[in-house]
Amino acid sequence: MALVWPRGLGWLAAALVLAYVAAYLGHPALPGNNIDYPLGWWGWWDQSLYLKSLRAFAGRNLASAEHWYPPGYALLGAPFSRAFRTHPFFFVDLACLLATARLFMAFAGRVGVGPQVAGAVFAGVTLLDWRMLDAWAVPWSTTPTAVCLWAMLVLAADHLAGRARPLLLGALPAAVLLLRPSDLVVPALILAVVGLHEAALWWRQPDQRGAVLRRVAWLVAGGAAGGLAAIAVHVAIHGVAASPYMLHSATLGFDLHAYGWKAYVLLVEPRGWYGDGTGLIARHPWIALSVIGLPFALMAGSAMRLLVLVVVAQLALYVAYVDLLPTGLWRYGNVHYWKWFMPGLALIAVVGLRGLRAAPRAWAAGAVVAGLLVLAIRIDAVPAAPGQAVRALDLPGPSPGWAETYFAPLAITDAAGPMRNIYEMRLVPFGTGIRAIGLRRDFVLPLADWPGMERGPAQPLAARTRIDWFCWLPPYGCKRPGG
Repeated sequence: MALVWPRGLGWLAAALVLAYVAAYLGHPALPGNNIDYPLGWWGWWDQSLYLKSLRAFAGRNLASAEHWYPPGYALLGAPFSRAFRTHPFFFVDLACLLATARLFMAFAGRVGVGPQVAGAVFAGVTLLDWRMLDAWAVPWSTTPTAVCLWAMLVLAADHLAGRARPLLLGALPAAVLLLRPSDLVVPALILAVVGLHEAALWWRQPDQRGAVLRRVAWLVAGGAAGGLAAIAVHVAIHGVAASPYMLHSATLGFDLHAYGWKAYVLLVEPRGWYGDGTGLIARHPWIALSVIGLPFALMAGSAMRLLVLVVVAQLALYVAYVDLLPTGLWRYGNVHYWKWFMPGLALIAVVGLRGLRAAPRAWAAGAVVAGLLVLAIRIDAVPAAPGQAVRALDLPGPSPGWAETYFAPLAITDAAGPMRNIYEMRLVPFGTGIRAIGLRRDFVLPLADWPGMERGPAQPLAARTRIDWFCWLPPYGCKRPGG
């Protein structure tokens, strides 16, 4: 799994370096770039806590109060804290971007996509949308996590092809644990697929059982060594108690309420509900090709099926994350959660469309029609009729402003009890008033208490599903509130 670049791809390395440096130095939130807010991103929540932890590590301070997030990212930046006090993650993140690109190309080679095409795919996904490049330039723990996940995919593809390096494959999940525990679903699925592969060999090829046992033993040894190291780091900082990050994550967590609707507002079109934001597919309409080509990508071998599994699973998991909302996807840069697999989605499109071209016409036509029907779904906000589930409430205005509404410590009490902003619902400015959107459950009428109740009644809204022209293509007809 050497990170040597293939011949003829120096252009990609140079393009990534130049684009990263330009995005980093030109970022409006770069510390020192704005005289009115000189802290820049070090004044943001996540980044301020990374920096606090990094400086504590540099000073050999393991006090629990200094380390809110998992320590992996801060540990990577700590060696640079003295020489590059304001920019300790600059070289770390640049190296991770280049390593991710190289590992992506390595995996693409395992599924029959050449380095030039793979390089163009990675460059297109990463460089053509400045918000995706922004997700690599701003310090986020998802940046080194991307390296770990693509490294595991390459190792797993090799393992399935008979070129196993089980010790490293077993150890890498511990690195993800130290960086971003919420992404452990990907290592778990990769190891599950590898485990099933070994179990199948055990039963089908009795003469290979010794080799199977050795590989499994090395996998377990790698996992045990990495796991013990991760536990030791946690105990050194927090003892046997849960970290503040773990407690906070448990408070928000994941929820399957209105799952299809949540997927729609994140991926397709949120403005009719939130009055703000852009769906992932509307910003990257090529994802439609991933949806259409996905059935054929599944036929392209075990490594490709593994990629489809982990990408779909990761996407599905984060759709259920209560704190991931379309309002924050671009406004607060939360698309960084998904930056590691965006090139994977593009690879699914490339491989899937290649398979679609070779498929019988009836199968190909059926796949295209089915994919387009899924992508043509609209879910509108309409006045709720008696007996309908109330997904949202329009509250009488005026709104005090975006941040004052979005982060307000307010609650609505309905017939089922209180719903707190951020945790069970979300308040957003909408039109001349405020919209409350249920995150963990629908609202149950009648209401007992709500913001602005002295100004008049709340208007209950329900979800209406229909098929229409694609929201994510011109003329973008469903971007109008309520449209």
